[in-house]
Amino acid sequence: MSNQECWGLYEKKYEDHPLRLRINESIEEYVCHPRYKYLLCVSIPLNDPDENGFAYPEECKLLDELELMLRDKLEDQQLSIFAAVITSDGFRLHLAYTYNTKVCEEFIQQINQDWIYHDISVTVQEDKNWEAIESLLR
Repeated sequence: MSNQECWGLYEKKYEDHPLRLRINESIEEYVCHPRYKYLLCVSIPLNDPDENGFAYPEECKLLDELELMLRDKLEDQQLSIFAAVITSDGFRLHLAYTYNTKVCEEFIQQINQDWIYHDISVTVQEDKNWEAIESLLR
């Protein structure tokens, strides 16, 4: 993945909840690439969300640090493509596409063991047409 990343920032509503979305707009050449057909959804519940379901600045600093750790592990040697970050309703979700779900889940499990500030969970599903990202852009 190129070091030249460009993130688009969007504010939307989802089921009457405000939603903040960051999309990695520099991944166009990877979208629907047959190698990256599995969607990883890394879910992090916020400790103390504000009235709109977003993190306060102090917690944002921790979440940013966690995001860097996730990206370093998941993007290493193009294992995954980090596609989007969603914050809404007391959660932050990181969406990445990968070809090796087992290794990614092991990395996330290790980070979860070492990270004391939040509980991290991950779900995996096949999404070879990147429909999850498409739906976010509608």
